[in-house]
Amino acid sequence: MTQRPKQTTASTTPNSHGEQIAALRWHLERYDRLRVSTASRAAIVLSAGAILSAGNAVVLSQVLNGSFDRYNRWLVLLFSAGVLVGAGLVILSIVRAANVLVTLRPSHDLFGDDRGLPPALLYNGSYTVTVAHTFEAFRTEVAAQTDAERVEAAQVELYVDIRQHRHRYAQLRAAVRSLRWAATVFLVLLGVGVVMKLVADFTG
Repeated sequence: MTQRPKQTTASTTPNSHGEQIAALRWHLERYDRLRVSTASRAAIVLSAGAILSAGNAVVLSQVLNGSFDRYNRWLVLLFSAGVLVGAGLVILSIVRAANVLVTLRPSHDLFGDDRGLPPALLYNGSYTVTVAHTFEAFRTEVAAQTDAERVEAAQVELYVDIRQHRHRYAQLRAAVRSLRWAATVFLVLLGVGVVMKLVADFTG
């Protein structure tokens, strides 16, 4: 029985700079799509947070206007604390969702190695405008790049994109968790408020 010859990795591993650029381009485009998808989900979280904020504001206004003054003071205090907790959770969710849309620091600084990353001309806009203030300077910098430098720049950008996506996705999950807790607190407060009003109406 003849053995099937082993397939070498050379046939499946990109060798030329053009093949490496093509492979990196596919991954960069994939992470661009993931980034857009994550931002869209964060926008939904922000919209839901705005709705919950409006609900909490209505409930809080009822407390401040004295609608609950006829109830036990400690019960009203506990109810008010619940409203504030719900509002705090909504704010936390909004802050985390906002972190999904944009980072406070440049991505290459936030997700780079301790010793920094190599410059990524054409991929990193901040670096590009720093080294090329005019079109002539930009054209000169582009022409001076070697194929190996172009591959490295694409690798740097892909590395940053991967780190950035994981960071933003983690922020999105945290925002959703906070929003779920905020919705739960709001529903509990709404139920308690309805029960309190019904009890007051029947006993009054």
